[in-house]
Amino acid sequence: MRNSAAQYDGKELSQQIALMRTQLDELAHTVNGTKNTLVGRGEQVVEDALHSARELLAKYGDSAKTMAKDAKDKAGESLIHQTEEHPFTTVAAMIGIGFLAGWLCRRR
Repeated sequence: MRNSAAQYDGKELSQQIALMRTQLDELAHTVNGTKNTLVGRGEQVVEDALHSARELLAKYGDSAKTMAKDAKDKAGESLIHQTEEHPFTTVAAMIGIGFLAGWLCRRR
């Protein structure tokens, strides 16, 4: 009697293992399909973001370059004007900056 119970458990165990293998195969197939879908979506999002960035660069790139050049020119003119109008203040500021930089470097 005990032998027949062991055989029954063995058959049931074999069936359960076969069922689990089938379920694992299905799960692996589903995971691979999901992975491919997610990768495709991710690639599309990145592609859309790059496309938008390229459009913005094309639209505003030239004006940004012009604005940066104008700002640089204005800053240079302002520095020259400040130096010509207040030479002693400019020299004092340069000495102060040099002293501060030397003091900070010496402390390290």
